[in-house]
Amino acid sequence: MTLRTLSRRFRRQVGTTLLQWLLAARVRRAQLLLETTGLSVEQVAAQAGFGSAVTLRDRFARSVGTTPAAYRRALGSRDAGVPRGFTPSRAPAS
Repeated sequence: MTLRTLSRRFRRQVGTTLLQWLLAARVRRAQLLLETTGLSVEQVAAQAGFGSAVTLRDRFARSVGTTPAAYRRALGSRDAGVPRGFTPSRAPAS
């Protein structure tokens, strides 16, 4: 199967591109690590498959609407600067 055929079939079945799906999966992994570990943002970036903490911060903000640090703070306090109605364990990852 060619890459083009795979991409087309993936999009038809999943509803998004392979790249967007992969980025969303990485953000979800980062969310889990932020929720369950004390790893630094740099360590979370590496373990979630991002090339750098800068890339993680950018992609995380686009997907979740807040920074990784604010996301982590929100786990202890709902007033930590995250968007209204934001729920850390159920954050959108698209």
